[in-house]
Amino acid sequence: MEALKKIAVLVTGAMIIGLVTWVLALTGDQLGGELKTRENSFLQKNSSDQSTDKLQTIEPSQTVVAPEESRKNDRRESIRWRSEENAPTPETPKISGKMPFMGNPNQVFVRAAQRILPAVVSIESSRRVKSGSFDFFHPFLNREDDEKKDDEEEHIQPGSGSGILISTDGYVMTNFHVVEEAAELRVKLYDKREFPATVVGTDPTTDLSIVKIEAENLPAAFMGNSDSVQIGEWVMAVGNPLNFTSTVTSGIVSALGRNINIIDGRRYRYKIENFIQTDAVINPGNSGGALVNLKGEVVGINTAIATRSGFYQGYGFAIPVNLAKKVANDLIEFGRVRRAILGVSIETVSDQIAKAEGLPKPTGAYIQSVSSGSPAKNVGIRQGDIVLSVNGSEVVSVNDLQTKIAQHRPGDVVRLIVWRDGEEWDVDVELGEAPAAGQPAFSENQSKPEKPLFENLGITLRDLTDEEKTALQVDGGLYIDAVEVGSPASKAGVYSTGVLVSINDLPVKSVGAFEKMIDESKSGVILRLKVKYANINENRILYVEVP
Repeated sequence: MEALKKIAVLVTGAMIIGLVTWVLALTGDQLGGELKTRENSFLQKNSSDQSTDKLQTIEPSQTVVAPEESRKNDRRESIRWRSEENAPTPETPKISGKMPFMGNPNQVFVRAAQRILPAVVSIESSRRVKSGSFDFFHPFLNREDDEKKDDEEEHIQPGSGSGILISTDGYVMTNFHVVEEAAELRVKLYDKREFPATVVGTDPTTDLSIVKIEAENLPAAFMGNSDSVQIGEWVMAVGNPLNFTSTVTSGIVSALGRNINIIDGRRYRYKIENFIQTDAVINPGNSGGALVNLKGEVVGINTAIATRSGFYQGYGFAIPVNLAKKVANDLIEFGRVRRAILGVSIETVSDQIAKAEGLPKPTGAYIQSVSSGSPAKNVGIRQGDIVLSVNGSEVVSVNDLQTKIAQHRPGDVVRLIVWRDGEEWDVDVELGEAPAAGQPAFSENQSKPEKPLFENLGITLRDLTDEEKTALQVDGGLYIDAVEVGSPASKAGVYSTGVLVSINDLPVKSVGAFEKMIDESKSGVILRLKVKYANINENRILYVEVP
């Protein structure tokens, strides 16, 4: 009996041990599976983070290339601007001036960079410069060799910039100042291939140029719409600053419609400056490169920086791509730009002009003069009119009107809304063509008159002599003998040696009559002065506020 009890105890113990072993084994398998799952999840997360935070090498083959139609006989058809309408859409977020509300935004910038980088090139230029001139590009070079060769009349000066591939067959858009006076040009692609380049055409009035390389199946850039760009929108600047090729920086659009006066208006009468301003870092060498939105579409061509040091100090400027496309099409088709014009001289609408003309606010472009036989003259536009819109698009400044007209071709018909006598008038104008030869540009005076106290507006007048009437080709009026510096008249653009013809369209026949008009005018009233100068064919209309 005792033996049976011992056997029963052993069997029971063995069963308990076996059960415990089985339970432990089962629990271990579950824990192992969970640990393995967690490990895989951790590895996947790290992999995702690495792909997000670390840029991989980008090959041109990764860029989606739009199918090209067969080239037509018309030379202009060699450019088919890449856009979302004629190319497959890559798997990128649909973003236009907006950031995603959720998720990591890094991929938006990465994919935009991947899309544009293969289409941005480096342009190296060589210029022949007289040996006596200072080499600004290399001020610290050892000049011993040059000093030994006093008989040399010129040397080669290198330069560099950026460009944008705009077609698969080798057309490159860049700035005029990148290729200006270049004896030799070489284009280096993103994939390190290099090609000699030739200039197709240049347009100094917009600082744009087209060059050509002999290559096929190139990754042309996608083009956006610069008219839809908004202040505060994220953008990226792509180029080769300081010879650091394929550099990408980011920032926002900080202003629109900037005129920074970098194009010589005395040399190029029909200059256009209507820049997109950005705080994306731009440095020497970025010129001609791309300013793109978060879809990787080109919205501007990087052109200039505002700086006192020669390097980035917070403000960069880009030519709107809509204007650049029109210029590029003309250069490729004609070898020059056919500039559409109205045939008017325009000025900024100041607060004084707006008050005098009954405008609710200073806006539009004020017509100072109309050329004889011009398209504007033919449809009845006259001096003193204010252009408020072109084809339904509001005109906010002088350079805005210039840009809107320049985007058309001679012969195009545009509809203008003009402010005259307190009312809006619609008029259709067939645009003319600007002459090829440059002339001194119309001088713009954009300063606003202040209100210091000056007797007779700061103008000293006297009667005209018969000789002066003959020289100035006038029958009456008063000779402007002097204008006080800082006076309301001088700030409005009145200067001496002219003839005051009328005030508020009333002829001025004597000094006494002029003084009476001023005395009877209340402080703050805007007077409309018509002045004749010998070097200007038509009378100038100037607005002076009574102090």
